Amino acid sequence: MDKKLFLIAELDNISQERIKDYYKIILENGIIGNQTKDIPYHITLCSYSIENENNIKILMDELNNKLNKINISFSGFGLFGLNVLFLNPNMNEKIIELYNYFKGNSFDKNNDLAAHVTLLIDEPENILKILPKITGETKAFTGKIETISLYEFFPKRFIHKLDLV
Repeated sequence: MDKKLFLIAELDNISQERIKDYYKIILENGIIGNQTKDIPYHITLCSYSIENENNIKILMDELNNKLNKINISFSGFGLFGLNVLFLNPNMNEKIIELYNYFKGNSFDKNNDLAAHVTLLIDEPENILKILPKITGETKAFTGKIETISLYEFFPKRFIHKLDLV
């Protein structure tokens, strides 16, 4: 697998805890999954080739102290095929503006936004096993995007961070 850069919109601590509660249900049912577990819950905004690292850091720095935290609400779950279970954010204008800024100002225009917060990547039988248990616990909530971070994968390397005001 080729290394790539990923620009992610990280959620606030309260949202992190609410989402961890869903993952606890997954663990209590003996499922671990293959998703990346050692980064905060987030929405992936864009991915880039490695050679764009400095350009993306400059774009992030240009927003320093200019971008407010973004409210975002969550009300349900979704699936990508039967291998990915995610928490579904309700899209809003601020998230789309943020996405458009990074897509429009980058050298790599081949990014599409499929906003989601991954909970579990696993075999279909495990997704189908846990789905009714997770969806039965659905409670709508509102959180905030507080940080934009740039990572390289795989292996994971944290590169740069932008705290929203």
